[in-house]
Amino acid sequence: NFFCGIAMPAIYLFQYSSRLDNAPFCIGAQNVAQWQESGAFTGEINAEMLAEFDCKFSIVGHSERRKYFGETDEIVARKASSLLASGIIPLVCVGEGQRERENGSAIRYVKNQIEDIASYLGSEQIQKCNFAYEPIWAIGTGEVAKESDIAEMHGAVRALLAELMGEGSAQNISLLYGGSVNAENVLSIVDQDNVDGILVGGASVSMETFGKLLENLAVRRQ
Repeated sequence: NFFCGIAMPAIYLFQYSSRLDNAPFCIGAQNVAQWQESGAFTGEINAEMLAEFDCKFSIVGHSERRKYFGETDEIVARKASSLLASGIIPLVCVGEGQRERENGSAIRYVKNQIEDIASYLGSEQIQKCNFAYEPIWAIGTGEVAKESDIAEMHGAVRALLAELMGEGSAQNISLLYGGSVNAENVLSIVDQDNVDGILVGGASVSMETFGKLLENLAVRRQ
């Protein structure tokens, strides 16, 4: 068995939430407002709104949000905290750019992101988050991190989480890999140590490619 969630634009949540009573997957959001309280935040969609449509999770801190909307680790943490207050699981994205990968600072860069987010959230809340490692240079480029690099990064993240919250709690957190995942490479990715799942981008847009990816995972789990 494996768990499948679909993160969709907020305007489609009602359309799908009303159809999911017997569906084999859950729905989530691609983003959430950083403000938990009600107020004059025209156009924003807060966690309480997402909860009304049975969102089980929401992505926060995706690299595109960080790049184009200037989201900092503090903003990511505020979003995660808001989600948790509404009973929604945050899927926190972290990852390095090409420069960090080439100069050997990728692991330190990602660990700094997690440490900063943990410092804002606190030890109790950080234990309720899941994380997605998405090397920025691999998103939508067709490039995938080397299997050894994925295993090394996920191992480093798991070790850091163990330092922050203890080994037992760290093992309960799901670590996903994202970055040009497709039906051809998904099995080799999930076979790596400390990879608990995948965050699929471009391959999820078409049911032909996404369906094949899910089919490959399902066959492996049988």
